[in-house]
Amino acid sequence: MASPLATLPPELLLLVFSLASTHRPTAVSLSLVSHWVHNHVERNLYHTVSLSSSRSLVAFNASLNSKPHVFAHNLVKRLSITALGPISSIDEVLKKCTGVTSLVCGFSVPSYIHSKTTTFRLPITPREQLLIALACRDGIDMSIISPLVTHLRIQLTPATTFESVARLRELSYLTHLAVTYRHGLHGHANSVKEMIRPIVEEGRLEILVIHVTGAGGEAHRKEIEEWRTESTLEVMDSTPTRHLGYRPRTLIIAKRDTATATVLSQWEQGDDMWNVGPSYRSL
Repeated sequence: MASPLATLPPELLLLVFSLASTHRPTAVSLSLVSHWVHNHVERNLYHTVSLSSSRSLVAFNASLNSKPHVFAHNLVKRLSITALGPISSIDEVLKKCTGVTSLVCGFSVPSYIHSKTTTFRLPITPREQLLIALACRDGIDMSIISPLVTHLRIQLTPATTFESVARLRELSYLTHLAVTYRHGLHGHANSVKEMIRPIVEEGRLEILVIHVTGAGGEAHRKEIEEWRTESTLEVMDSTPTRHLGYRPRTLIIAKRDTATATVLSQWEQGDDMWNVGPSYRSL
């Protein structure tokens, strides 16, 4: 007996499968229906990939090894690696997924870089990059950041130095920056503001998102409000103008941070962390 699907126009089937497979669990289920269906939902299965364990990392790398050389480049566009290793597998996956436009790094950057025998350079050039968890534990290493990045999220830790943050001004295409830090870690908002001053003064930054983590007490709330007050932001607006007498305005978004797991979940769902509400101030 012929399948009911055989009576439907191929164009309609492709549209249904395409829409349904944007939901990853559904895409996985559809891929098991038949070889024909699998081929048509595969693009959505590989578009956004999150590797949070060594097992998933090794399995994904093995899957790519069985595909044509251009497969990962063409299909994998959003990639998250928060697995601890193996470091060799992280390296192989990054080298294969050269078409990635959004990258989340949550692995140990020093371990990855020190595994190289030559001068290290990130093998891919994403336009959006999130450095979370272990990727920032030992400070910020410029070699792990794409020189073409336009949207960057970093986390300040006790190991973060003023010099390493200031070097972000070398990123010629950076227009959106998100900074996460723990309330009280660097003294107060003014200390963090001084740390990121060199980036703002370059005049290219359009949006600066400040995430302040903490217990949620009164001091925590006041620090967030300090970022939102005009008196705090004026200090960062002292650079002489470069064009038409005025430098580009930087919009400040300050809020309590969510857990790393939530940030990753939002990224996996495609939520726009750069979405600007109407109530935030501009520099």
